[in-house]
Amino acid sequence: MKHASPLTLAALIAAGLASTPALALEVYNDKGWTLDISGSVNAFYTTSKTEQSNRSSQIENGLLPGYFNITASTKQKGWDIKGVIGIWPGLDSDSPAISSATAGVGKSTVDARTNYLSFGKPNVGTFKFGRDVGLFQSNAILNDMTLIGVGGGGGQARNINTTLGGIGAGYIYAEFQPQITYTTPTFNGFSATVGAFDNKDVNGSGKTGRNVGYQGQAQYEFKNNTLSGKAWLGFVNQQFNLIRSNNATGFELGAKMDIGNLGLMVEGFTGKGIGDTILFSGGTDARGENRRSDGYLLQATYKFDDLKLGVSHGESRTKRTSAEGNGYANRVVGTTLGAYYSLTDNLTLVGEVNRRTNKVTNRDTDGVSLGAILFF
Repeated sequence: MKHASPLTLAALIAAGLASTPALALEVYNDKGWTLDISGSVNAFYTTSKTEQSNRSSQIENGLLPGYFNITASTKQKGWDIKGVIGIWPGLDSDSPAISSATAGVGKSTVDARTNYLSFGKPNVGTFKFGRDVGLFQSNAILNDMTLIGVGGGGGQARNINTTLGGIGAGYIYAEFQPQITYTTPTFNGFSATVGAFDNKDVNGSGKTGRNVGYQGQAQYEFKNNTLSGKAWLGFVNQQFNLIRSNNATGFELGAKMDIGNLGLMVEGFTGKGIGDTILFSGGTDARGENRRSDGYLLQATYKFDDLKLGVSHGESRTKRTSAEGNGYANRVVGTTLGAYYSLTDNLTLVGEVNRRTNKVTNRDTDGVSLGAILFF
């Protein structure tokens, strides 16, 4: 049994990721290398309607696009060494095909989202170099029940092969980012990861600033006969000098617990200059002053044999600066009711009902999604 780490988003970029068991094809050679191949495919019928607008219906990917991971691993001189390349194809057609949808010449897009190497020892820890999901808010999306479904954003972000799930209504998209990170060994359930991340301080000419970003996460995992779960604390920081002069900083706190067939999760974030949907986007006013933002996600699920029922509710909000006046620059509340039926060990049928409310514009968007997702 292998564990593939998925993940995805929507709006102007793509997202995806949860540790989901998946069978993998294993190939060995006489030099001690193992090549694992695993992946996922999904499709959903989604229909949604926003107040004072027409209904939108389509066949599309959910919060995850499809993905195809290739992992090469070996052990040399006591070091566990691994290289991972992930290819993430989707269903939605490219932009020219959307503008002439009846032509039947649309092509789906492909995103090479993961590309990294890692090496480590049990008593030393693990070092990672390359592109993978970020640390800040990663546990939120990995434990979001809609990761294998649709959640919010159905039909609203075509051509990026992903919906929103709980992104923008409870947590910020963790994003796949170039990084160099270190993860400690696990001590009695405690572990921590910290690292430097690609510079987000980029001006209109493409020039980057002098400061990389930093992210970190500490977590504690526990398990006994009837109870299992984990708690985590994370941070993100990026100094901006080119596009504005300020320091964006955020913190998160969360916990997940499984008590028999009952699953519970709560998480929240707060910060300045970090936005509330895509990291750092919308985090400042027109003058470059930091806006403060926060959010939370509450979730409960219950398993009845092969059927899991769940409800999640979250909110993300960004306050206006003093120069902008009182109130919120953005505030979105989201609620999802979901049913997830394991037809087999690797194939799940999904049905969800979702509502998102923009509290600034006072407009509701209601959506329904039905589909299936396969992991292999």
